[in-house]
Amino acid sequence: MKIELFGKNYDPSDALKQITEKKSEKLARRLKGDPDATAKFNVTLEGDKYTTDLLVVTRSIEYRAENTSDDPFTNVDIVIPKILAQMEKQKDIWGASKKGTPNEYPEEDK
Repeated sequence: MKIELFGKNYDPSDALKQITEKKSEKLARRLKGDPDATAKFNVTLEGDKYTTDLLVVTRSIEYRAENTSDDPFTNVDIVIPKILAQMEKQKDIWGASKKGTPNEYPEEDK
């Protein structure tokens, strides 16, 4: 999984880059079947507030989360679980059985 960290009106520090890569390991474990998956972190500084947008792009779907606070490190701790929750919900939807009863056909005698 590729991890990209961008800053707008803010230059991301090396510490933020390291923590972002470490915390993104949870996402990488979830997306281990997709080598082309990409996680894009956009950190924006507006006044004294940091806004972190996380966009995870896979083969079949995109996940997005956003958080605003006084600390960019806190934002990383919040947006990654949001994405993981979206992935879990999507997994539940795709794995759910269809409503109704399954079709059963009697075997024919030959």
